[in-house]
Amino acid sequence: MPDYADAPFPLIETPIHTQKGLSDARKTPHSYAQGASIMALVHNVIIRGLNSIYLQARHVPKQDYADFIGYATCWHDFTSNHFRNEAESIIPTVEAKCGENGALDEDLQEHDAFAAGFNEYKTYLTTVTAKPAEFDGNELIAIIDSFAPKMMEHLRNQIPRMLKLARFGDKIPMLEIIETEGNRSIQHLSKTGGVIFFLRNLDLGYEDGLWKEWPPIPNAARWAVLKTLGKLHSTWWAYAACDEAGKLQRLHTIGV
Repeated sequence: MPDYADAPFPLIETPIHTQKGLSDARKTPHSYAQGASIMALVHNVIIRGLNSIYLQARHVPKQDYADFIGYATCWHDFTSNHFRNEAESIIPTVEAKCGENGALDEDLQEHDAFAAGFNEYKTYLTTVTAKPAEFDGNELIAIIDSFAPKMMEHLRNQIPRMLKLARFGDKIPMLEIIETEGNRSIQHLSKTGGVIFFLRNLDLGYEDGLWKEWPPIPNAARWAVLKTLGKLHSTWWAYAACDEAGKLQRLHTIGV
C-alpha cells in the first residue's frame, strides 16, 4: 500500500509545468495556462484528500473513528463547494464572456455523472457521525469506488478544455476569473474545516516546488491560520496528505 497520498488516483500535471521548455509560439497564452494550472492545483487537493481517505479508511482504530469521519466529511465539504462554484459562478462567467452558451456543458454533464455516488458518500458520513462506532471503512471505500472514476475523469478533462478556450483570446480573462472566483469560493468554507483541509492537502513541493508561492499567502499568515484555526479539530488533520509546512507526510494509519 502506498505510504503517501499521491495514489491510487493520479495527480494532474499543470499546463505551466507541461509547457516548460517550449517556445513561446507553442505555448498556450499565459492567462489560460495559468488559470488552468491553478484549477489543476485545486483538483489535486481534491485528489490527495480522496487518496488519503481511500488508503486509510480500512485501518483507522475504532477509538479514532469520529476523527476520521470528521476529516472525510471535510473532503466532501471542500469538494462540493468547488463544484458548486464551478456550476454557479465560473461556467456562467466564462460563457458570458465568450458569448457562447453551452461552451462548458461537458463540465456540467460530468458533474451529473458522479453526483449520485458523491451524495451517497455524504449521506453515509452524516449517518455514522451520529454513531461513530458503526463506521465501516470497507463500506466507505465501496461508495468511493462507485463515483471516483467518473469524478477523476472530470477533474482531468476540465484542464485541457480550459486550454482550448484560448481560441476566444482576450474575450475571456481566464486567470482573473479563476482568481476572483477562487477567492469568492473560499469564503464559503468553514475556517476551521474546509480552509484547513485545503492547506493540509496542498503539496508545496509539487512539480519540484514550482507552485510553492501559491496561493500567495505569507508563510507567517499560513502558519498562524494552521496553529489557531487548525487547533479546533487538530486530531482530524493527522489523516491529511501534508504536514503543516505543506510537505507530503506519511499517511497516519500506515502500519497501524
